[in-house]
Amino acid sequence: MSAPFDQTHLFQVIATNIQRDVPELTASEVRQRIMEREHEGETYIGYGVVLLHLISDAVSEAGVLLIKSAIPMRWRSAYSGEDHLVDKFVVLAIAAHGDDGAKLRPIMQQLADEASTNQLFEME
Repeated sequence: MSAPFDQTHLFQVIATNIQRDVPELTASEVRQRIMEREHEGETYIGYGVVLLHLISDAVSEAGVLLIKSAIPMRWRSAYSGEDHLVDKFVVLAIAAHGDDGAKLRPIMQQLADEASTNQLFEME
């Protein structure tokens, strides 16, 4: 998906896509869950990519959502307070009390370098 974003629009897009599998999560709840995790550790992984974690009891199975913005937006890390220009968002939807690590490991490995990340976003 390619479009220019602000944070409000970003969380609406995430919620709209997540609601297919988790209809009870609103844009407000998506924002709250993601921002709670933002405070726990750095989510900016470099080369214009933020790795967002949506951790909720409502999520029954892990999933990944890739969002690419046509125009980079300023993303302020809630953890470090640093600003980053971001045009790629990787959203990990994770069950609050599950072991989704093995399912997500292949995606996480592809995020290890810029070329692999760009290839991942081109597959969408």
